[in-house]
Amino acid sequence: GIFDLSVPQGADVLDVVARLRATGLVDFAEENTIGVYLGGIPNDPMWGSLWHLENTGQSGGMVGADVSALEAWGIEDGDPSVIVAVLDSGSDYTHPDLAANMWTNPGEIPSNGIDDDANGYIDDVIGWDFNGSGDNDPQGSFTHGTWVAGTVAAVGNNGIGVVGLAGGGSDGAGVSVLNCNVGAFSPLASILDDAILYAADHGARVITMSLTVGASAAIDAAADYAWNTAGVYVDCATGNNGFSVGYPASGPDIVGVGSTNRFDNVSGFSGQGTECEYVAPGEDVLMTELGGGYSTSSGTSFAAPHVAALAGLMFSANPALTNDQVHALIADTCDDIGASANAQGAGRINAKAALAAATGGILGSVEGYGTGLAGTNGVPIIATVGGTPVVGNGSFGILLRNGAPGALAYLMLGFAEVALPFKGGTLLVDPDPPTLLVPLIVPGNGQILAPVPITSDPIVAGLEMFSQWVIQ
Repeated sequence: GIFDLSVPQGADVLDVVARLRATGLVDFAEENTIGVYLGGIPNDPMWGSLWHLENTGQSGGMVGADVSALEAWGIEDGDPSVIVAVLDSGSDYTHPDLAANMWTNPGEIPSNGIDDDANGYIDDVIGWDFNGSGDNDPQGSFTHGTWVAGTVAAVGNNGIGVVGLAGGGSDGAGVSVLNCNVGAFSPLASILDDAILYAADHGARVITMSLTVGASAAIDAAADYAWNTAGVYVDCATGNNGFSVGYPASGPDIVGVGSTNRFDNVSGFSGQGTECEYVAPGEDVLMTELGGGYSTSSGTSFAAPHVAALAGLMFSANPALTNDQVHALIADTCDDIGASANAQGAGRINAKAALAAATGGILGSVEGYGTGLAGTNGVPIIATVGGTPVVGNGSFGILLRNGAPGALAYLMLGFAEVALPFKGGTLLVDPDPPTLLVPLIVPGNGQILAPVPITSDPIVAGLEMFSQWVIQ
């Protein structure tokens, strides 16, 4: 008994709905609305156990003691063009929850026995096993690397298993994991530098390591090349001794990452020191394991790939970012969990906040200024983040996503009394003055970040601002 109706061309939908209601002949009448996809909870059946991505208090944990994955995926859930290299014991590239997000070498023809891309590695189609004699099968025989790879990019929303932070939590297409085996059951310092160089030279934007070895000038040199020449973001777990940061996390050009638990406390085993730059969930984390299954483990080994995944999401959302910018934005947007600086660094990572900073704001929100602030003596009060209110000018940005490149877009800004009811229908901003119309051309990436000024002119004191994109 429910019918979808069309209205005549040019008719006011809200007026038609009102007249239908007024007849008394229908139980209800309502206008059609167009919304946005918010990503939502992925259909991976083990989602409820992934406290590190969404902590609802499961197993007695603290609600919100997570990386804010769902909110982050509303901005970006991963791009296959972004490569995250996992330097570990080798990863199960055939795992049904990993295979779709594993990197393959576009310059190599499989199994022809020829070094097609002339990089010194024959048939390195799926990465390289730097261990032992070296070969083109980096899977390995120890599950540690599969744990790490799954934390980064287990395929999301595919109806099986778990999901990694950068695994495509909304659409199943996450970052690409480059697989490097740097030692079977123990990492080998003598080949770690080779793997770093390999990853940097094969387009990795991120390198993550969950290991400790003895200090090495060769590894320092490789990390220097990756970070300062190739522009790669490189991180490493701080180690599990509970008091000091291991190497290479303590070395130059490598970000040290410590671990937190489901209560937002720094894990007791987490390596601490000035080289610990921030922390991420690493205790009781459910992950993919070698052989196609899943298991739970703890260690800073699983904190570092969370950070690597976040860096991968940030490069996906804004490819123009540098590794230094990613590093700074992650640190600036961490949540302070109340531990000492040596234990938590800048704090526990917040993926939603970091991505918001990386893209200039969140769709449908105002970042950087307080809301609902009244004027004083006819002059608006503007509050900056974390600061006291000040009188004067300010600005914020409104982000347009997924516009057609080349299209003409207008940002409409209107002002009204705060008490004015929400205006529904096609136009949310009343075109009557005072209205500001900002014309812009949608660039090739389909996104516009429009700067919006907040003036100290008394004419806007105590008024509420409305905004809307109109695209030709």
